[in-house]
Amino acid sequence: MDFSSENEIDAIASAAVSNLLPAKSRPQYEKTYLQFRQWCSMKKIDQVTENVLLAYLEEKSTTLKPPTLWALYAMLKATLNVKENIDTRYRSKKSQILDKEDISKFINEADDKIYLLMKTVLILGISGALRREELVKMKLTDIEDKQSVLIVKVPDTKTHCERIFTVSNLENIEIVRKYRALRPPRATSDRLFLKYTNGKCVNQNVGINKIGEIPSLIAKWLNKDEPKKYTGHCFRRSSATLLANAGGDLISIKRHGGWRSSTVAESYIEDSLNNKIEIANKIQPSSSTEENKITQPSTSASFNGENNFHLQASSFRPLGINGGTFSSCTFNFHMSK
Repeated sequence: MDFSSENEIDAIASAAVSNLLPAKSRPQYEKTYLQFRQWCSMKKIDQVTENVLLAYLEEKSTTLKPPTLWALYAMLKATLNVKENIDTRYRSKKSQILDKEDISKFINEADDKIYLLMKTVLILGISGALRREELVKMKLTDIEDKQSVLIVKVPDTKTHCERIFTVSNLENIEIVRKYRALRPPRATSDRLFLKYTNGKCVNQNVGINKIGEIPSLIAKWLNKDEPKKYTGHCFRRSSATLLANAGGDLISIKRHGGWRSSTVAESYIEDSLNNKIEIANKIQPSSSTEENKITQPSTSASFNGENNFHLQASSFRPLGINGGTFSSCTFNFHMSK
């Protein structure tokens, strides 16, 4: 198509942009946009930002009811996007995550006298993919000590879906026990997490803001860049990521975190290191493909006698900090003829 002038091109482009707005209510959209731009001109505002839009809506809220205010925002959002390519959509900020090395380093090297509470929160938070709300509500009775394993019930979850998880690493179990043993004998609360200072617990519950701050304090101890980006959602995201990197499928990740929607679980699988390596190997396979794969547990099994079944694993590492190694274990089967 041959255009005779730049003005004609601009006119056609402008018409095309206008067509992106709803046809029936386009005049109202245009009027709303014009009023906003006049307000910006009166306030001598050159650049539209989120704060500018919020200030405008706050001023309008004195005369408009909430439904009308919401409609005004929707029209402004659409017209600013179409006319000025300004995207006002809210985007949640995802927390940074801790990897296995970070978790192990903090648990093994941080001073218990200062960081025992944080270690206990970290162990339970990662093992159960817990939200800060679930951690702060946790009670003594939610943890059942079975010597070789802790069975933990998740209290009053956001989705009202009952979850139970375990802590099987013996070193981590001892840390949880050590913290619980410091509980004051006259504690008036049944909450698990009490304030911890100079190696002692005091009769004061740890609040949700303090729980939410712990990931950033751990990140600061680990000398991470921008520790403030490790938010209260860090443990939950880190746990799901560890499971995905270990080869967890959609169902196992949903069950682990108590997610009803598959979208969240799928995002962890898509972003997992294992998945990225598999994709890279499919795109550019090489003779070293096998070396690039993350080592999976190797096992062997044999029968010893008539009723004893012997299982050996050269390198079995359970999810995240629950990991550990063992050389062999024996299962006894009693068979009836």
